[in-house]
Amino acid sequence: MTAETDAAGDVALRPSDDPYLVEAAEAWRTAQADELTSLRAGAEKWTAGIASLLGLLGVLGIGLQTDRIAGLTGSGKTTVASLIAAVVILGGFAVVQGCRAAYGWPRTRTVTSDQDLISWYSSLRALPLTAAVRLRGAVIAAGAALAAVTAAAMLPWLLPAAAPPSPVVKVALTDRSATCGTLLPSATAGRISVRRTDSGAVQTIPLNTVVRVSPVEKC
Repeated sequence: MTAETDAAGDVALRPSDDPYLVEAAEAWRTAQADELTSLRAGAEKWTAGIASLLGLLGVLGIGLQTDRIAGLTGSGKTTVASLIAAVVILGGFAVVQGCRAAYGWPRTRTVTSDQDLISWYSSLRALPLTAAVRLRGAVIAAGAALAAVTAAAMLPWLLPAAAPPSPVVKVALTDRSATCGTLLPSATAGRISVRRTDSGAVQTIPLNTVVRVSPVEKC
C-alpha cells in the first residue's frame, strides 16, 4: 500500500504499482517477524560460548598460578584480587544479560481489557529492541571480563615477588640450652644473631658455643 495526501490534507491508501516496493515491504514484514527469534537464537549460543570461555581462561590463567600469586607482595595480591573480582562481576553480568536476551524474563501477565491487550502488544513489539540492548551489554561486559582475566593471568609474571621470610631456627648450645627464633643477618664475624620468639630480643651467639642449627616451622 502507498499513502497519499490530497490537497485537503486527507490521507488515502492505494495499492502500490511498484513491484520493488512491494518486495521490500514483504521483506521488511518477514524480517520483523523473524528478528526476535534470530536474536534469541544467537544470544543463546553466544551465552553458552562466553561462559565456557571465561571458565576455561579462569582455570588456565588464574587457577594454575595460585603459588605464584601467593608469592606476590601485599599490593600485588590486592591488584590481582581486584581483577579477579572484576572478572566475576563482569562475567556474571554478561551471562545474565545474555540469558535475558535469549530467554527473556519469566513472568505472567493478565489481559482483561482492550487497554491491557494494547499494552501487551506494545511490549511484544519492543522485545526485539530490548533483546538487542541486552545482548549488546552482554558483549561489552564479556569483552571487559576477557581483558580483566587476561590481565589477572599476566600480572603474577610481571609484578615483583615478596621477599622470602627469614628462616626460623632452633640453635642448640654447648651448655645444653637452646634458643629458638628468627635467624638474622650478623655483621660480626664468628657470631650469629637470632631474634628470640619468646621475648622478641635479639641474641648474639658465638659460633664456638653452637652445637647445631636446625630449621623449624615454628618455635
